[in-house]
Amino acid sequence: MSISPWIKAARIKTLVASTVPVLSAIAILPQSNTFYLYIFLLTIFAALIIQIVTNYINDLYDFLKGADKNRIGPKRMLQSGLISEKQIKKAIILLIIIGIIAGIPLAAKGGWPIIVIGLSSFLFSYLYTAGPFALAYNGLSDFFVFIYFGIIAVSGSYYLQTTTLEMSCLYLGSSVGLKNILLLIVNNLRDYNNDLNSNKKTMVVRYGLKFGKIYSFVVICLSYVSIFLLSIELQNCQIFYFMLFSVPLSVNILRDIFFAKPVELNSTLGKVSALLVLDYLLLLISQLL
Repeated sequence: MSISPWIKAARIKTLVASTVPVLSAIAILPQSNTFYLYIFLLTIFAALIIQIVTNYINDLYDFLKGADKNRIGPKRMLQSGLISEKQIKKAIILLIIIGIIAGIPLAAKGGWPIIVIGLSSFLFSYLYTAGPFALAYNGLSDFFVFIYFGIIAVSGSYYLQTTTLEMSCLYLGSSVGLKNILLLIVNNLRDYNNDLNSNKKTMVVRYGLKFGKIYSFVVICLSYVSIFLLSIELQNCQIFYFMLFSVPLSVNILRDIFFAKPVELNSTLGKVSALLVLDYLLLLISQLL
């Protein structure tokens, strides 16, 4: 059996949503703090497992609910018949087991807060598109993505290295979480007609395309406000100044959101992923100089 469909189902290009929060947390560690490489690698691995599980469950339940029939985005593997329902269910169970095993050393290091984060992350992965009140089908996915792929991901990664939490985690987590919301907004703008016909009540479906475009502008602006607050908290104005280098890409993304056709937003998703990576690199450079 080819591995290619599994890689496509994992949505490799969007995995920055889970890795950037971990990397960003490491970038703001106090210089005096001991860096635990094995904890960092396990955290990255666990974060990737959680996102891939979320993507696989999303594929499975979108397929079962008929939400993939008229997609204009990349083909889903179940809908195209390249992966069977039985196969993806087995893969989800296997990945959860692997994730739990990888999480044991993390739980030993971080204690009950990390156990709660890990288990609730898998629960959120399921509730995202499954169950009688699926988050993605009721306009609640944005909030949970902001919390889990922003604040919790950054704070948990920081806590595993330091066993402490600082306000800087909240500000940085907010910035990363807001950009991950931007990924959702672009995705939902692209899939608006299909989601509407599938009764998938995303924020964009609930409040309209115009709202979605304004929403994306507000989200980007708030992400820079969060970085400004981070630079004040860390007493390092360079962070904010360096982050301004990503403004042209943010403007380019907004231009796509406001003026591009839905099918053209596939490339915009790649730009948002690039923005996440760029912001991490700018943060790292500002901390090293």
